[in-house]
Amino acid sequence: MTNYMMVEPHRQLKLLDPADARRARRMLFWRSPYLLWGTMSYALILVMTVVYLSQEPRFASNMALVLPGSGSSTSFQIDDVGAAKSQTKSPFSGASFNPRVNYKEILRSREVMNMASDETHMNREAFGLPKVTLTQQTSILEVDVTASTPLLAKAKAWALYEAFQRHLDTLRADESLRRDESISAVLDQYRLRLSETRNALIEFQERSLLVDNLQMEQLMTRMSDLRSELMFAKAEFKQRDDFVQQLSFDLGVSASMAGKAFALQTDTQFRGHLRELDQSAGEYSEFRSMWGNNHPKVKASQKRMKQARLAAFNRSSSMLGDVIAESLHGMNLEASPDRARLFSQLMDAYAQLQGSQAKIGDLERSDLQLSDRLRVYARESKELERLTREHDLAEAVFTSAAAQLESSKADVFASYPVVQLMAVPNEPYQQKSPSLKIAIAGALAGILLVTTALLIIWQRSYLVARLLSH
Repeated sequence: MTNYMMVEPHRQLKLLDPADARRARRMLFWRSPYLLWGTMSYALILVMTVVYLSQEPRFASNMALVLPGSGSSTSFQIDDVGAAKSQTKSPFSGASFNPRVNYKEILRSREVMNMASDETHMNREAFGLPKVTLTQQTSILEVDVTASTPLLAKAKAWALYEAFQRHLDTLRADESLRRDESISAVLDQYRLRLSETRNALIEFQERSLLVDNLQMEQLMTRMSDLRSELMFAKAEFKQRDDFVQQLSFDLGVSASMAGKAFALQTDTQFRGHLRELDQSAGEYSEFRSMWGNNHPKVKASQKRMKQARLAAFNRSSSMLGDVIAESLHGMNLEASPDRARLFSQLMDAYAQLQGSQAKIGDLERSDLQLSDRLRVYARESKELERLTREHDLAEAVFTSAAAQLESSKADVFASYPVVQLMAVPNEPYQQKSPSLKIAIAGALAGILLVTTALLIIWQRSYLVARLLSH
């Protein structure tokens, strides 16, 4: 007896044919959430691409700026003033900063943007920020400025460059002004110190004998000449004194007596007594030789001679005194011209001796005066030298600072080096954006990324199983 299994109608299974399987897979695909997300992602990529391509065309004007690579140094010296040195270092000599980075920020600064936008009659937002590129291992800055038209891009680039240069000039002027103010403040202190030292020096010169160290040198030279002259005068005095002493010894009279002898010889009365003495002495000698000593004429002439001698003595005694009259009352220089000449030489030599002695006295007094003055100068010269040294130092510091101030005004590129326009802003002939190549490349890259992500999510169970099996 055969048993049959009965299956309820609502629990019957139907074997699918290939067409039903394909239809089932299609239904599963169209109902899959991955299709929805993929479609939305691809649509978004398409919309973004279309929006990008529909943007307003943008043109970029390019220019290149270059900074100097080496510095400069100049120095000068002014006689009796001082020396000054001006040195501009290379902007790349320091490792602490890069001037190109500073200039990049200045190019994009608010002040430069405002001036450039005012130059082109645009607001700052519409003008936009430039793109600044620093080329490695060079001192070049590449600047790109974009605009809706080629001419506007070029005009904006020129406006940016002019605004950049004006702002640099403003920064340099401000730096120079601040540096000048600081140096001027220090210079005022130096000027005050110089004035104080000058006033101290002038006050000392007004109340002292020594005004300049040259006076001391002149005084020492004068003293040296004076002492040489004094030494010569003493030697001359010694020579004349020896001559007078020897001649006085030879003549048996002093210079004073020789002078008095000449004074006596000029007296008329004394000369008359001398003539009477000479006549009576002649008669006495003549009569004595003829008649002997006891003859009346001899005795009369002898008495006459004695009276004449006594008269001459009395006259000389009344003029010169008894002591000198004893030596000179019988002297007749007219009868002895040679003796009179020697007397005259003795008087002249004695007069010159007196003159030499007076000269020596004057020179010695002058030497004492100069020695006293030299001691005063020696005391004052130390103070004068100190004040002069302080004044010279203050003057040197002041003039050096003033020269440094003047020379620093020429170094305007120390903190902000000069910038040269290596490549002028060009007029672009091809728009920079939107670019069809960039749009296609971006769309393809987006599609590839979305597709890859969807496949990974769809096959994640399979991929996880493979990973776990390994």
